[in-house]
Amino acid sequence: MFNKILIILLSIIIVLIPSIRIFTYFYYSFALVAVILIVIMLILTIKIPFKLKIVIIVTIIIIFKNNLSVNGKSVISIINAAYIKPLKTRIDDSKLRNIVEYSFDNVLILKKDFSKLPDKPTIFVCNYCNDRIENLACILIPKDIAIMMRDGLKKTTKLDKLVQWPIFTKEKNNYEHTKNEIIKHTKEGRSVLSYITKYQRLRPNYIQSVRSGLFNISKELNIPITLVAIDYADIINGIMYKQNFNIVIGDTFFVENVKDSIYTAKQFYKNTLTSFMKKKYKNIS
Repeated sequence: MFNKILIILLSIIIVLIPSIRIFTYFYYSFALVAVILIVIMLILTIKIPFKLKIVIIVTIIIIFKNNLSVNGKSVISIINAAYIKPLKTRIDDSKLRNIVEYSFDNVLILKKDFSKLPDKPTIFVCNYCNDRIENLACILIPKDIAIMMRDGLKKTTKLDKLVQWPIFTKEKNNYEHTKNEIIKHTKEGRSVLSYITKYQRLRPNYIQSVRSGLFNISKELNIPITLVAIDYADIINGIMYKQNFNIVIGDTFFVENVKDSIYTAKQFYKNTLTSFMKKKYKNIS
């Protein structure tokens, strides 16, 4: 009876793998790997011939090898950089960028266009990413950048140990707090980066809305906005295939009209992410 229950549970999980987003969308790719490992453990528990267990497990590893590689290397690298090494002796940003590139492991083939990268401090505004794999990509921008994130992440992930200059946004009085943080960092020669679109639920190039807060701050402080587009990791039926992963720096401009600037950003994300989708599997060796 117990064996039958395990087989039923295993069958349900395997069916749900392509729809793993029902569990979480913040840690989608990490959650998928966790499910794969649970499946393997269940296979080891079920009473079937040992040789059959090995065949099934090897098949699963081959099918999901890219998922396991990218996420495994990311987790190991982040733990090493953020938790094992003390904060005072932490690696510098250039080495952290090397770790991110190593984590992507040529499964997500990085295509970086930083030709429009501004020389002076700016407010980088970026499309929201699906999961933490994509979040790592902003570290690759070769500038000193303070990265904005929700205050709750400090307690749950301790990202302040990984990011050199974190800005944790507060739930109340956030505008003034954010403005003061931007003043502080830009005066010290650093730029600031924040995600300003809502989580995409329909398709990667669908931009539901763009938040206006940073555009208002940009206008008030006369600090330019710089548009950034970061690609999405395409996972088909739960499988991560070898693919291009693009990062593009867009135009830098001073905000004169907030509504016009938001429209400019929205069109940039829509057009750039559409371009990413079209190039996703082109020229893959």
